Formats: sequence, structure tokens, C-alpha cells
Amino acid sequence: MSVQLHMHADQPSLDVRKILTRAEGARRAGDITGAARDYGTVLSRFPGNLRARKALAAIGSSAASLLAEKARHCQHMRQFHEAAQHWTDAVALRPGHAGLGLSLCRCLLDMGRGNAALEAVNAVLRYHPDDPVALDTKGCILRELGRLDAAQDCHIAAMQQDGDRAGPLNHLGLIALANGDMKQAADYFARAIALSPDIASLHQNLAGCKTFTSGDPHIRQMQELLTRHRKDDPDVAALHFALFKALDDTGDKDTAFAHLLHGNRLCKAASGFDITREAQRFAWYKSLLAEPPDALPPDYTDAPRPIFVVGLPRSGTTLVERILGQTDDAQPAGELSVVSNAIVPLLRRLQDENRPAPSRDDLLELRARIIDGMGRHSDGSAVLIDKMPLNFRWAGLICAALPEARIVSLTRAPMPVAWSLFRHLFASPGNGFAYDMADIAAYTLLHRDMMRFWSERFTSQVFDLAYADLISNTEHTVRNLLNACDLGWTDACLEPQTAKTPVLTASTAQVRQGIYRDSDQGWRRYEAHLSPLVTAFEAAGLT
Repeated sequence: MSVQLHMHADQPSLDVRKILTRAEGARRAGDITGAARDYGTVLSRFPGNLRARKALAAIGSSAASLLAEKARHCQHMRQFHEAAQHWTDAVALRPGHAGLGLSLCRCLLDMGRGNAALEAVNAVLRYHPDDPVALDTKGCILRELGRLDAAQDCHIAAMQQDGDRAGPLNHLGLIALANGDMKQAADYFARAIALSPDIASLHQNLAGCKTFTSGDPHIRQMQELLTRHRKDDPDVAALHFALFKALDDTGDKDTAFAHLLHGNRLCKAASGFDITREAQRFAWYKSLLAEPPDALPPDYTDAPRPIFVVGLPRSGTTLVERILGQTDDAQPAGELSVVSNAIVPLLRRLQDENRPAPSRDDLLELRARIIDGMGRHSDGSAVLIDKMPLNFRWAGLICAALPEARIVSLTRAPMPVAWSLFRHLFASPGNGFAYDMADIAAYTLLHRDMMRFWSERFTSQVFDLAYADLISNTEHTVRNLLNACDLGWTDACLEPQTAKTPVLTASTAQVRQGIYRDSDQGWRRYEAHLSPLVTAFEAAGLT
């Protein structure tokens, strides 16, 4: 139950005495949340009621603690919307509590609601302007919003307040990585490790931006750290991924792959991913648009026209975004959560109401939410590019709500993508399929089937782009891509490596190499180790 602290002004008069009596009865019975709700109801209409104010102040700490416990449980269950509501209610009870406010920030950030998270952390900083954790958290939020200079200033300010914390150094390293400065990033990560050598993710970050040689003391440091943890401890998955990278660099392929397998098993167990459940969801998404919806008119207001680059993660979506972003009118915005934050509430409503398809009003509301959300990320360019790969799941809903939108659907040979997925530890919990070879093969098949379905129904909006064509017949393919997206040609599109925009994904190093033709062959180094994956793809008819 969440605490409701606000009421609409047009609600009927309250029987204050009756509500206060009920609240006190709830408090005596141990129903702290119910009591807080009723006291809040009174105060929302009568802020000067001393009886309610004193009682709410007396139970505020207990109620907030209870709500925090519920929020943490919801986050563990990946029920982020419910968790955010509990954190919001807890903060309303104790608005000056830094821990509660920062927990709300992190929850909102996990949901991809960067602007809301920024408002929440600014509220904390109004009470605690020099809090190093709040400053560091604000920097993380600004980085996710693409405001890297402001983010860097926040992390430096956090270090000035408390120079013994590894967090700001790690986050400065991530900013350097996004800007392509591997040497600076490695320096920050190494300094963070010196302060907190037991944090596995720091070692993984450093491993990703250096080349190891035999005898590197960092390898021994990671191996020793691993011995201090249980083999089934999910927190050490990052160490296994880091040791894979290190030992792969030194040529010890068998030991490297053993670490990669162990790291993936730990991530798979922690993710709770179920491919059968995922297939059922995909079937439901398709059923929602089994019949063509009533056409909505395109929107030609001042809002940016959206282009969505979709596909499996690690399939080249960052490269395509940077190609499109080289044109004069387009702004690359990275991986936004605007679409998922707009669509998930609609899907829940359809499910709760047991409706087989969205109505015209549903699509109009969805359209308004997406346009508003994307507008918050716009720098004023005519076109905004969102390269969140997994938006492919509901590309049909995007097309139905935004007929002016274009979907670039990227496909790539399955083995290079699968290998890239399997050797990558994702920061987002939404990629649980990537930690098991059989799941990767099955999910690849689901992706192909889903995009075939959307392409058939929204032919004019979906452009199918083969990565193989992009690297073998570059100029012709790029011209077709630009035409499909209604963007003008510029020679700079053939040199995406010259783009100045930061890269906040794992592709930061690759996309700075430009378009190169041997990028699909890296998996063959581990071809013998990947035979189960090859067999799974062959059985599924994927080549």
C-alpha cells in the first residue's frame, strides 16, 4: 500500500474527526502505512491541523522505514514502478533524509527516467548541498543524460568533499571512456582500485581499456581477489569477465573461456531470465496489432521527428546512429528509455483490463507521451535518433502511434553478434538472454520473427538494414539508409569515426575505428569453444 499524500481539489469535504480516529486506530494496530495515509489525507486539505501534523511527525520515521523496505523488495523483484512509488512516498514523509532521496534517484535512473532522477537529486542537494554521495549521484544522472561536462564537474566536486571514495574516480573514468580517451580512463580506474581494491566492477572497467601482457600484476591481483569469494557469488561475475579479457590478451584461451563461462553462469542465475516467458510476451505484443489500427495523422509540429535504430544489442546500432548523426538535421541521442517508459504503462493497462488491442485513444496518449519524452532530450534539431536496440519488441506500437517515425531495423550475421553478447557484461538488467548460448540462439530467432512481422505491417516505416551490406557496399547502402529516413546526403556519413558525440555504450572503442570489413570474424578465435552456439543456430536455420 502506498501513502497517498495529495487529493484533488474537487473532492468532497472530509470528516476530519472520523479520519483522525481511524488513523489513530490504525497506528495502535501497527498499521503505520495506513495511519500515515490518513494523516496525510487530512493535512493535504488542512495543512494547519496540529493533531495530524504531530502524529505524522511521530510516525514518519517508522512509516518511511517500512516503505523503504517495501521499495527494496520491489526493486529486487524488478517491479521498478512500484518501487519508485514507495520511495516517493517515503521521501514525502521525510523530505530531508538524504538516504531516502538518493534511493529514489537511483531507482528512477534504473528506470531510465533521467530527468525525474535529476529533479530528485536536486531536492536532496537543497538540504545537503555538499553531500559527496549526492554530488556523485548527480554526476551519474547527468552522464546518462549526455551532459558529460556538467557530470564531470559534479564528480570532481564530490572528490573535493571526500577524496577517499572510489566512486567519483570510477565515474570520471566512464566519462573519459565515453569521450574515447582510453589512457585517461585507465588512470582513473587504476586510482579507484587503489582506494577500493575489492570492488569487482572496477577491475572490469580497467580491463576494458588496457591490453594485458603475460606477468601483468593486475592479473594476479584479480585472481587473488577471486579466491576470497564463493564460487556462486554473483558479485564476482565482473571479475570473471575481466579475467577473460586479460587472459585472452595474453593468449591463454582455454583459461580465459573458462572464466567467461563462469561469469555468464553467474549472470544467468541472477537475472532470472526465462526464454519461454519471453516468447509468450513477444506473441502477445504481436497479437495487439494483429488487426491494423486506425491510422493516426502524422505530427508535423515543432517536435523532433524520431528515428529509432533497433536490433539485437551489439549488432551495430551505435555505428548506424553515428552515420545518421553526421547529417545536418539529425541529433544522435543514444539509448533513450522514453519509449519503454511510455509503452509499459499502456501494456499494463491492457493486461489489467483484459483488452485485446489498444484503442485510438490509447495510441494518441502513447504518442503524446513519446513526443513529450523525446522533446526533453532534443537540442532543437529537426530529427532525433534513439538507438535503444530492444525497442524492436514494440516497433509496431511505435509505428501505429507515430506514423512520421522511421524504424531502422538492423540485422547482422548471428555468430558475430552472439559472440559479442556472450563476452559482454551488461549494465542493464534487460539483457538477461545474453548469458546463455541456447538463450542467445532462441532470442535471435524471436527477434528475426518479430521484425519480419512488423516489417510486413508497417512497410513504409520500417527500413531493413543488413550490416553485411553496410560494410561491403558502404556508400550505396548509406544512401539508401538516408533516403529511407528522409535525410540529406553528406560525405561525412562515410566517416562516422569523426563524429564528436560521446559514446555511452560498450561500442565506444569499435565505432571510433570507422567502418571496417573484418569486424565479423573475431568469433572464429573461439570457434571450437562455441560449437554449442553454432549447433543451436544451425538447428534454428539461422545463418
